[in-house]
Amino acid sequence: MPNPFATQEPPAALWFEQANNAAVYLGAIAYGMHILVFFTCAYYLLHEKNKNNWRWLIFIFVLFSLATCNLAFNVHFNELAWIDDRNYPGGPLMFILEQQTLPFNIAGNAVTIVITFMADALLIYRVHILYNKWWAILVPILMWLASIATGILFTVQAALPNSSLWANSTLNFSVPFFSLAMALSILLTGMLVLRLLYMRREITKVLGPHHGKAYTGIAAMMLETAAPYGIFSFIFIVLYAKKNTAANLFIPLLSQVEGITPMLIILRVSRGRAWSGDTVTEAIKFSNNNGSSGSSTAGDSGRRKGTHEVSLMTFKAMPGTVPDMESVGSAVSAI
Repeated sequence: MPNPFATQEPPAALWFEQANNAAVYLGAIAYGMHILVFFTCAYYLLHEKNKNNWRWLIFIFVLFSLATCNLAFNVHFNELAWIDDRNYPGGPLMFILEQQTLPFNIAGNAVTIVITFMADALLIYRVHILYNKWWAILVPILMWLASIATGILFTVQAALPNSSLWANSTLNFSVPFFSLAMALSILLTGMLVLRLLYMRREITKVLGPHHGKAYTGIAAMMLETAAPYGIFSFIFIVLYAKKNTAANLFIPLLSQVEGITPMLIILRVSRGRAWSGDTVTEAIKFSNNNGSSGSSTAGDSGRRKGTHEVSLMTFKAMPGTVPDMESVGSAVSAI
């Protein structure tokens, strides 16, 4: 039985409205996760009481604040389209298409791009830490600078009268910007994966196959390499380039994912779970200081416990010393 209250809009127009409305809800769900990650990360940074942690606190606070503004702008735009200005000529659909240049909506676009810049900058820094070679970040930095330029041009173009995220004129800079951002994310993710796999192999040689799982397991690799950011970016740019309406579902979601991913990396660093460029060197020193009997003891402990690992923080905690059994026991931490 047909619904007498159903809209008479074409299916494509109805799906466009539904996608824009649902996108805000998806972004709100991701924002809930963002709140949890932000306060957890802030707690560990404050708990460590490291004098250098204030820089990371500022970084995550700015990221979280920008993501909060982005969600607020999206919610307000929906409120105008479906509640406050419901009598707009042509209905919510025309409001969405014609009112993209509202000041707060332009601010929302700008906030999203700034979040992207910050997330990519942290990943470049992470690559620099793991590779410890200037040439390793040369291409990523050039791509990052290019994405900044196209991002600024895209924001300016989208703010012009009668423009929108879906206008053909806006595609002149939006597609290059999103393509550069996606390519950079994939490049950085691939570089991090390759480096972590190499470091895992070196650690395994020194400490045995039972150590390092907390740092190279599936979950750890997903977090350390910012894989969720790369995956969502790839799906979005493919849909957006094809002008598929489903791309709208990922716009508010991406802003939150881009904020969450760097915080998860910082959280692992603050907890001593993240790799650094000196990890392999410190592992070798740790092994040499313990001697063959010490390594055997640690290896046997790992084999007995199975789900426990030697914390990477151990290598920094005991430089140049041969730990006793109590020290080795305290060096074992759960995943």
